[in-house]
Amino acid sequence: FGIIRIKGKTIEMIHPEIEVLTGKNNIENIVPYYKTKKKVSQNKIRKLIKYVYEYLMKNNNNDIFEKDLLEKLQIPQYLDALKYCHFPDSSDYAESNALFKLGRQRFVIEELLSYKLILKNAKIKYELNTSVTFSMKEKEINAFIDSLSFKLTESQLRAIDQVKSSFKNKYPTKRLIQGDVGSGKTIIAAIASMYAVTSNLQVAILVPTEILADQHYETFRKLFSNLSIDIKCLKSKLNNKNKKSILYSISQGSVDIVIGTHALIEKNVRFKNLGLIIIDEQHKFGINQRVKISSNNVKDIYPHEIYLSATPIPRSLSLVLYEGLDYTIIDQMPQGRKTIITESIDSANKDNLHGHILNTLSLNEQIYWVCSCIDFTESLEAEYVKDIYEKLSLKYPSHNIGVLHGRNDTKENNQNMNKFIEGKIDILVCTTMIEVGVDVPNATCIIIEDANRFGLSQLHQLRGRVGRSIKQSYCFLIHNEEINETAKSRLEALEKYSNGFQVAEVDLKLRGQGDYLGIKQSGVYHNFKLATHDDAIANYDIVKDTLDVLDNMCPESKNKLIKRWGKNYFESIEL
Repeated sequence: FGIIRIKGKTIEMIHPEIEVLTGKNNIENIVPYYKTKKKVSQNKIRKLIKYVYEYLMKNNNNDIFEKDLLEKLQIPQYLDALKYCHFPDSSDYAESNALFKLGRQRFVIEELLSYKLILKNAKIKYELNTSVTFSMKEKEINAFIDSLSFKLTESQLRAIDQVKSSFKNKYPTKRLIQGDVGSGKTIIAAIASMYAVTSNLQVAILVPTEILADQHYETFRKLFSNLSIDIKCLKSKLNNKNKKSILYSISQGSVDIVIGTHALIEKNVRFKNLGLIIIDEQHKFGINQRVKISSNNVKDIYPHEIYLSATPIPRSLSLVLYEGLDYTIIDQMPQGRKTIITESIDSANKDNLHGHILNTLSLNEQIYWVCSCIDFTESLEAEYVKDIYEKLSLKYPSHNIGVLHGRNDTKENNQNMNKFIEGKIDILVCTTMIEVGVDVPNATCIIIEDANRFGLSQLHQLRGRVGRSIKQSYCFLIHNEEINETAKSRLEALEKYSNGFQVAEVDLKLRGQGDYLGIKQSGVYHNFKLATHDDAIANYDIVKDTLDVLDNMCPESKNKLIKRWGKNYFESIEL
């Protein structure tokens, strides 16, 4: 066995695996091939596995699964599954491969079931923790909702009811609120915060960027302007005097709601009575960072946690990803919102946008102009921020053009963003810094250069920066003339679908579950030894229907199942 190559007029095999035949053994027709990273030969590893298999045959004939369970799951007995995987006895490849898949299915089911046992035990253990008590002052909450200048959607009202049910539990809950861009997750966060504040509890809201922190701070101040709720914004860029003042107020419990960036995670942040943690764009933070903030409470009680995500995930995946966690979907947009008109444009025809740009500016509406690069890059034929800024400044001299990108000073970026929010900048040339959470209702047009270079989910997020009022909004996806079929399919999907969950389904089909979840940083199946995300989804119903049988397994069999897959009962659930 080896790699064959042609060298000159001869054919040679590179580093072949050789099996020496004696009178005692016959050559095997079909043999498994192992990924050994060339640290051990195929012959050696096969001999080792055969030795272990023969040992098990003699000393361990008992299966941890009863016969009726094997029949229900339609999987082979343990030793048979090992044989099918490692010692195919058929000379027919198709038959051997079918048996291999059957054997593999046995072990995939095992690993998924071991995960279920861990998950169930971890959830029981977690629910033994004590959480804060909410007063549930419905009269004050309802008065606040009635005072809003807009009407909540049925989906938002349903989300509020689900959040409220979480707060009634005596143990700390973790709830993911998932909604499309612009679906109104922030107001749910505000109402959840009010439940905590009216219970004399503090709220920590963690966001990934200072721009988003400032925006949330202003939004919450406006929402609660008629109420005596103290709101502070904690950022790394604050001067020492202001930062110390805010930290002292947090420790004394005089601050009700603290909105902040990673500065909220620091050790010197100590809450007197933290009752609720809200993490916006939760996938932007690592698990350890999310755990840190919950430990910043002086009292030995666990706050409730709410995670907000504007990255829709197909239902088939959400069932697998977030099992064991409370899960809320906001699937309606606020009333009066119009569907964003999306159009894919060849870069050769970009000048055709001139009329639309002039019309947008004449209506005193604003434009985002997104580039993938800040400066010219030789290796990439892509438009870049500085060049687009110069071109637009010459083409539209009577209008204000601003710039926003990662190499700018933070102060300069904040000033430009605030000017754009206030309507003092007409066109904002930027990178994907505006992807997360930026809310400017008067921005009705977004132009994305080299759209073929972005992922489908990211394009949908960028498109969500417009369409945040009752005005008609537009998204133009500029691409090179020659783009591959996958990129073309992404752009066509955005033209066809406006709903984020539909976009996510297309994204899933284009990329496949493994890559899709890798990009989303799910963190749930990263340590599986055999099972893949495809396996988890394909076997979801089978495993779910088997849970009642697992409860009846003897403790010895349960422990053996868990240890076989290198897990233990002390693993915890993290989003």
